[in-house]
Amino acid sequence: MKSIVGKLIVWSFCALGWILAHIPHKAFLGVVYTLSALMRLLDRRRHKDAMANLEFVYPTMPLEEKRAIIKRCYQNFSFVLLESARALYMPKEAHLARFHFENLHYLQDIVAQEESFVLLSAHFGYWEAMANALPQFAQGYGMYSLGRLTQFEAVNEMIIQSRENYGVKLINKKGSLKQLLKIYTQPKQAVGILVDQNMSESEAVWVEFFGKEVTHSPVASILSRRYNIPILPVYIDFNEDYTQFFVKFYAPFKTPNTHDMDKDLLEATQIQASLTQEVIQSSPSSWFWFHKRFKAKYPEIYS
Repeated sequence: MKSIVGKLIVWSFCALGWILAHIPHKAFLGVVYTLSALMRLLDRRRHKDAMANLEFVYPTMPLEEKRAIIKRCYQNFSFVLLESARALYMPKEAHLARFHFENLHYLQDIVAQEESFVLLSAHFGYWEAMANALPQFAQGYGMYSLGRLTQFEAVNEMIIQSRENYGVKLINKKGSLKQLLKIYTQPKQAVGILVDQNMSESEAVWVEFFGKEVTHSPVASILSRRYNIPILPVYIDFNEDYTQFFVKFYAPFKTPNTHDMDKDLLEATQIQASLTQEVIQSSPSSWFWFHKRFKAKYPEIYS
């Protein structure tokens, strides 16, 4: 029975993706906005968590502005889900033609030197596009994407397929560090990592984010320090009607390697948190405010 249900899910997802890829963009937007409206109506938990985050970070922001940001967040989430299905059935040239790149030379310089590197981003804008817009600039590299698989095998197959279409392999985020360490023993490797979620204290370092203490993944910092490779930040935003995508790279940096490893990791990880904050402040409605980002230190705000 489970296999039948799984096949039905895959078939339905594929059918939906094919349909979305062949209808006018305005019709696609109608589907996006309809799905986001249903999400807002049925998923009040995420709405409450997003409002808690916004009130915590921007206490003086007008309530209507916060509501507008949350509405846009639902639309963004709906877009990312549906675009992932649609992109499977779009010609690659047409899909990639919608991306515009700023500071691409940071990536090209690293590739020209044949260095391995860590691609660093957050749940900001069209984050899923890291796995399809960037591999074209790193030919000959082993390309990986770190992500969390679901409990549904059929859904996992679709997630994996969406990345493999562009030559990217998915690594399950759970228990991934050993696999990452093994990958980087080989030359010319790149892994994309999103580092903006709350983590357990045992796996994280404490950094400052919007003036608050939060836990933050040190994985990118660990890899950079151990293998002396650069961390390359990249964030992908979109325009109002999701027809154009803007990929912005920031200057790469490496984790220091001194006698004090804890200090080295903290320094590099704080850079990541501060940069993510800067990007969010430039476009607050593009960040995924639904995560309980401040839960480790301030759980009461989600009560």
